[in-house]
Amino acid sequence: MLVNRTLPRAPQVEAGVPPEDPDERLFAPEGSAEGCASGDCLPDAPTATTTKPAAPTSNTETWRLAVEAVRAASPRHGKSLSHGRFISLEPGTVRLAFPNDAAFHRSTVFGMSRQLIEEVLTKHFGRPTKVAEDTTAQALKAAAPSIAEEEAKETAARHQAIDARVAQHPAIRNVLRILGGTVEHVQYLEPVREAPSLVAPANAPPEDE
Repeated sequence: MLVNRTLPRAPQVEAGVPPEDPDERLFAPEGSAEGCASGDCLPDAPTATTTKPAAPTSNTETWRLAVEAVRAASPRHGKSLSHGRFISLEPGTVRLAFPNDAAFHRSTVFGMSRQLIEEVLTKHFGRPTKVAEDTTAQALKAAAPSIAEEEAKETAARHQAIDARVAQHPAIRNVLRILGGTVEHVQYLEPVREAPSLVAPANAPPEDE
């Protein structure tokens, strides 16, 4: 028996339009990327910041920085200046007091090297600066220890701690036990603060013979 069937008509395709894929109708069309995919949740780029050096918190700290400036220009004169006990810092004047056992360094600061030291201080502070001496016993007694005195105290404490570690070191104790000796001397290698300049500062007096 013959049965007439009507075949389904092919969908009409408009010119220039591709046929629709049946699978595409199963999914909703995708929109624009949002959220983290679009970069909205990414952290902001760090902002470059410039860290400024901390300003001195007191006149004592200001004076310490000034002594370091003189040490950088002339280690020998900076060393002598560090032996002066800081009394006061006024616009244009730094007042110091020297202990009796620092007479040599006092003569260096207030002698022929005074001009060089004051020139470096003037450049450091950005204004004419002189060094003055307070010779009263009250000022010397009331002043805090000088930079050189503090450094000497720190060095002595460091050496004492090193001596204790050396004496208690197992290897050294074994050697002393076998040889029957004692530790008589420990040589300390101090860190170098800075290399002395090979070029003499302007107007610097000749080195002592």
